[in-house]
Amino acid sequence: MQYSEENGTIIVKLDSGESIIPALETICSESSVDSGTVVWGIGMLRNTEIGYLNGKNYEKRIVENHAEVVSFHGSIADSTPKLHVHVGLALRDHSIVGGHLFGGTVDPMMEIQVLRLRSVYLTRAVNPRNGLNELKVTGETGKKTH
Repeated sequence: MQYSEENGTIIVKLDSGESIIPALETICSESSVDSGTVVWGIGMLRNTEIGYLNGKNYEKRIVENHAEVVSFHGSIADSTPKLHVHVGLALRDHSIVGGHLFGGTVDPMMEIQVLRLRSVYLTRAVNPRNGLNELKVTGETGKKTH
């Protein structure tokens, strides 16, 4: 794992065999990123667990074979879980699958951009209307944004 930050932008390079979600959590922890976004990611994953939210629960699927990451983005909030990432994967037959990313193994590499938010604070809270653990956005003073 390699990463470096400049002006709130963290560029990440993950190597073959690394587990994608724990690696990103480690980078957020070591870099003290409590609020931010996963702007983009490119590379390949295998044994990737994705999910489709059917309104109440995730219908999960594991994509065992190598898949090229064609979409990778999400939010980082001061909550559990910290990461909410979605992924689009191109399969060997050029079909696309995707959804909520639960995990996967980097193979052979991933390049990712994380953006640290400094004046916007992200957390998650359960919305009683739908039961979803939704993003809460506040400014640095704790006041709700518009």
